[in-house]
Amino acid sequence: MSSASDKYDLAETKLKAFTRSAVRTKVMLCLLEKEQNAGELEKEMGLRATTILHSLKELSEEKLVTKRDRGYRLTNIGRIQAMILEELIGTVVTLDRHWDFWMTHDMRDIPVKLQMNLGMLVQSQLIKSDPTSLLKCYESFLAELMKSREIHGVSPIIAPGYAEGISGAVENGAWVELILAPSVYSVVLKEHFNVLKNLLLFDNFSLYVLKEDVKIAFTVTDSILSLGLYRLDDGYDFVNDLFCEGETSHVWGMELFNYYLSQSTLVKSI
Repeated sequence: MSSASDKYDLAETKLKAFTRSAVRTKVMLCLLEKEQNAGELEKEMGLRATTILHSLKELSEEKLVTKRDRGYRLTNIGRIQAMILEELIGTVVTLDRHWDFWMTHDMRDIPVKLQMNLGMLVQSQLIKSDPTSLLKCYESFLAELMKSREIHGVSPIIAPGYAEGISGAVENGAWVELILAPSVYSVVLKEHFNVLKNLLLFDNFSLYVLKEDVKIAFTVTDSILSLGLYRLDDGYDFVNDLFCEGETSHVWGMELFNYYLSQSTLVKSI
């Protein structure tokens, strides 16, 4: 089997061609969205038609783009390359925008596939508490929770008001699926037994327990993905929370939720 170095040698020329020209890259990304003619590309990209046509000629010669009656479109290989470019660009932007967050937190409990797809979280903002508002992150999270109609969460921690927040959402008709770490489940049984017993009577509430504790806390709702992580020093970070919006964030979050759901046991009664 070829080593990583050998594989790079085989792909070097193609890799360098990926981003050797900003115009070329932008043309491929525009055509990924839909078939377009030179005039439409000129309007969307804000560049001269002659510049765009030069890149189109180059891409056509490499069989990445083909000309049709209505305009230009990506070939099968061109489309695959454009999708890789789009994901790579999204990942670079996501990492750069929240560099400190990703650099200083434990990401081991995010599956490798989803780490590679962090570009899906490009529509995100970091909610950060400060000395004048220590609970800003948590308050923002609870506010989102109470207006959601769909809630899927994994929790390795428990915070004041969380049980009541979930209970209120369920009673208001929200569909809730909650996965707890075993240590948290023990605390909930001890401190919120009556609340939990009542929740299990609702058809729109399901509770699951993980086989072992994890170092990631997140909630996917119909509008946002709230993501919290442990710091590298092993403590949970209550100060920083990543709020992500958009369809791709929801897809990413639900894939992460289903990953943990497959490792959980349904609680039918207590």
